Amino acid sequence: MNIKQVLRKLASYWPHALVLLGFAIMSLAYFSPVLKGKVLSQSDNIQATGAARELVNYEQQTGERAQWTDSMFGGMPAYQIKADSSSNIFNKLSHWIRFGLPYTTAGILFLYLVGFYILLLTLKMNRWLAVAGAVAFALGSYNIIIIAAGHITKSYAIAMMPLVVAGVLMVFSGRRIVGGVFTVVALGLELAYNHIQITYYLALALVILAIIELFFAIRERTLPTYAKNIGVLAAAVVLSVLPSLTNLWTTYEYGLYSIRGASELSSAEGEKSGSGLDKDYALAWSYGVSETPTLIVPNVVGGASEPIGQDNKALRSMSPQIAQAVSQSSAYWGGRSFTSGPVYVGAIVCFLFFIGCFFYTGRLKWWLIVATVFSIFLAWGKNFPLLTDFMFDYFPLYNKFRTVEMALVIATVTIPLLGMLGLKAIYDNPEDIKYHPGKFFGALGLSAGFALVLFAFPTLFYDFLSSQEGEQLAELTRQNALYAQLQQGLVDARVQLLREDAFRSVVFIVLASSALWFCSVGRLNTKIMTAAIAMLTVIDLWSVDRRYLSDEDFKDKRETQTFALTNADKAILADKEPHRVVALYANPFNEVRTSYYHHSVGGYHGAKLRRYQDVVDYYMAREWQAVSAAVRSQDYEGIEKALASATTLNMLNTKYLIYNPQQQPIVNPYAFPRAWFVSDVVNVSSADEAIDALGKTNLRQTAVIEDAQASSSADSTATVRQVAYAPDKVSYETSSAKDGLAVFSEIYYPAGWQATIDGKEAEILHADYVLRALQVPAGNHKIEFSFKPTSYRVGRVVSMVASALIVVLVLGVMFFSLIKSSKEEK
Repeated sequence: MNIKQVLRKLASYWPHALVLLGFAIMSLAYFSPVLKGKVLSQSDNIQATGAARELVNYEQQTGERAQWTDSMFGGMPAYQIKADSSSNIFNKLSHWIRFGLPYTTAGILFLYLVGFYILLLTLKMNRWLAVAGAVAFALGSYNIIIIAAGHITKSYAIAMMPLVVAGVLMVFSGRRIVGGVFTVVALGLELAYNHIQITYYLALALVILAIIELFFAIRERTLPTYAKNIGVLAAAVVLSVLPSLTNLWTTYEYGLYSIRGASELSSAEGEKSGSGLDKDYALAWSYGVSETPTLIVPNVVGGASEPIGQDNKALRSMSPQIAQAVSQSSAYWGGRSFTSGPVYVGAIVCFLFFIGCFFYTGRLKWWLIVATVFSIFLAWGKNFPLLTDFMFDYFPLYNKFRTVEMALVIATVTIPLLGMLGLKAIYDNPEDIKYHPGKFFGALGLSAGFALVLFAFPTLFYDFLSSQEGEQLAELTRQNALYAQLQQGLVDARVQLLREDAFRSVVFIVLASSALWFCSVGRLNTKIMTAAIAMLTVIDLWSVDRRYLSDEDFKDKRETQTFALTNADKAILADKEPHRVVALYANPFNEVRTSYYHHSVGGYHGAKLRRYQDVVDYYMAREWQAVSAAVRSQDYEGIEKALASATTLNMLNTKYLIYNPQQQPIVNPYAFPRAWFVSDVVNVSSADEAIDALGKTNLRQTAVIEDAQASSSADSTATVRQVAYAPDKVSYETSSAKDGLAVFSEIYYPAGWQATIDGKEAEILHADYVLRALQVPAGNHKIEFSFKPTSYRVGRVVSMVASALIVVLVLGVMFFSLIKSSKEEK
């Protein structure tokens, strides 16, 4: 192929380039405040910033990436805080594909659009249908709401889902080589964003696809072809996984010791609990069965956990006192503690989904229907125990994940995909509606008809009060009849919210269905019909999305100084001795502001170390509450007493307690140093004995050692002090006249920490349930702890080699494709 042929080939792609430009403009239009220098206050992104501050500073100062941080929970691996993907080719590619658009806002929406657009192109849809489908997927409310919340890696993982599906479908359609390579790249990008739960749900959806394809292969007697396709996909999965092996391996390894792994403590019945998360914790965020209609009517259960507001029409018929109380009550009354908004895929998109069910005849229909229903059932979680209990107890890795409502990400892909396949069926054969009006009106009835029933008879299906509200108001009504008016007012206001959105959905569906009908009878051509439906879809979804993420959510940078240095911070930072800090003014186990500047005993993470969580549950939470209560009551004697008895806070070197960020911190005189010699040892053989012993032992004098025989004859003259610190390398100097046991206020983690005494390897003992200890000989010595996990070192090597192989593979396929194309032209 000569240069002219190459240029001619490239020129044929200019319409797609214009589409991408349009997607970029649309993304920037939605997030236009970023062009004025404003920022979006994204809670989870803020949490990640606070948690990773020590790691970022260390990398900037040294050029090295630490894999351990002391900034949260007394110390923990950094894999899920700031993973190192520097050796992963897909991590680099992930930066390029958003073309410089803002990472936390417009770049995400752009990739939502691009990914679904490419998926529809691979299914042989024309450019305009593909654009309409891309908009329908990208503007689904869940996709926008998680951007507002700052779930950045989750957002990008969702954006890659359509691309992975595209690659798999190419393979099953017979384009094995191109499809296999495409799958490698798409799945590699998916894994590079390191949101395993989203990838897991994608895998479940693709397993369903593989089973349905197997059914057709058996029926059509094409099992050899099916086996080849599965072989190509299996090879693609292996290749795509290897560049992300560092993250996957370290995450898996960490999971064994986190709250997502097995507990070492016995249950109340005396048995060890199973592996994985506690079921109640994992299923706390289950989508209510009654909430499922939010897919087509956003305000079925009130929308977001925000005040109803003064503009609700139902307030006009209430007394001023009742209206005021109702307007300040939460609009949301579903089964979850709170929510940022519903999963709304769009009224028109749902209508098109049913059009696809009736008019699209390809085999993909069965996969998309089954995957959609399965997704909804999974999201119900505790509300559908028949499936959930089976998945949680028997399905691999399922019990490692929380927030099961996230399973609806499958439906957010499959519903618009089948919808667009249905629209394409009508686009290709408009008269099908005229010949099969029953199917058309069936789709209309299941969508607009359902919304109309909700509009006409809302109280037939819902009582518009959460179970907690119902109990509280029933009790209050018995005490004061005025609360009956409040209850009725609350119901009326929420009914109004549902009716307005139900009517809204009916209008959009009727307008879209009218475009289809007029097209079928020759009154509209297919292009105008497609444009009309696309425009209506944008109006529908855009207007709902703006309820949860609008220009008002953007602030000037100076207004979002979450981590502004406070007086308490300044006082603590002036102390150069090793110490840890705890916040009293907020839940320390759910905040990262302290971690931004200090070594904190608290923090925020979805998978704390299991042992640390045990200490929090058994001791630390109670100690923190006792100190906080004494501080609030200004009981100085009580503060002194609470600090003296705060065993675990003290052993974790908690020297400072912040009760008011703008006031001087409380200095804890009972905090243990960063390391100390003990004069006695209690040897135990189980985790149960160890955690029980914490509350019965003077840990400053006696160490509780597990699964090892230790002893100490050191006296009060023995000393140990920290002389050098880096997140993953800490040095100490000791002096003792006799052999002794030194305990270090450093979190015990067996997968990677190594210790040396004067350069000779030493065994790290497990002390005080969560700390480290060493047997130190008499004399003066230098001790060094270094974190060197095999999973990280080997994973990086494999990642680099695999990345190089994939680059060669992709370039090779591109080269031979150009040669093949040249021969075909000749």
